[in-house]
Amino acid sequence: MKTTLICFSGTGNSYYIAKRLAGELGDCQILMIPHLMQDQSFQLTEQVGFVFPVYKGFPPNLVTHFIQEVFAKQDLSPVKYLFQIATRYMFQAYTFQAMDVVLRESGAITSYVNHVVMPDGYVKLLSAPTQAKIDELYAKADTKIAEIAQDIRDEQIRLPSRPPFSRMAINHFMVPIHRAFMDTALDFTVTDACISCGLCYRMCPSFNIEMVEGKPEFDRACTGCLGCYHRCPTQAIVFKQKVKSGRYPNPRSTYTVEYRPDVV
Repeated sequence: MKTTLICFSGTGNSYYIAKRLAGELGDCQILMIPHLMQDQSFQLTEQVGFVFPVYKGFPPNLVTHFIQEVFAKQDLSPVKYLFQIATRYMFQAYTFQAMDVVLRESGAITSYVNHVVMPDGYVKLLSAPTQAKIDELYAKADTKIAEIAQDIRDEQIRLPSRPPFSRMAINHFMVPIHRAFMDTALDFTVTDACISCGLCYRMCPSFNIEMVEGKPEFDRACTGCLGCYHRCPTQAIVFKQKVKSGRYPNPRSTYTVEYRPDVV
């Protein structure tokens, strides 16, 4: 195995990118971060790539936590080429710079960064994308992924730029944003439409949901992906306050990964 893709995905965008990229590269394995948080025994390869979404201009808290608590403790000596691929809709802001800092502190150096524009499911700010917009962005994404794959095969060097005030933003804004995201699930309530299927419990990447008397209850360790909201088959998970319209279950991504077995 030459390439390892370490992926975090909430609604499936980043999973789709990782899967397509693996198909383009060949000789590639995809490891999902929530699985690696549970089973920390894995081997790294010559090429290692992180594939993840952008949340409010930074990498998700689960990604940086994984790097600090798990990735940093691995044998990094096999890694010769490390890259980052971020999925975003509007902007990546300080995402690559923050990742670069966390990776350097863990003993790894980034050689290449790039982004892919994908549909946005953050309905606290934007309405869910229309099918036409989804189709448009997926078509463009496929072209971009092929270009990125060629760059990786050639081991191109593409370092993250340094926007103004990068260090200040990373030091003073990233942690408060991460902490705010951890409380995201407290904004949810569950309606009588819930059929106790347990999908939200099984697919939550931060293990923030427990099933109590057949209904989901949310803790304060959310990563803010909104995957449970978008993928609930009966739309029983709703926000307590009004948000933008629509849901983004994203079947095109084929993202059906679950991280826990059914509730006993």
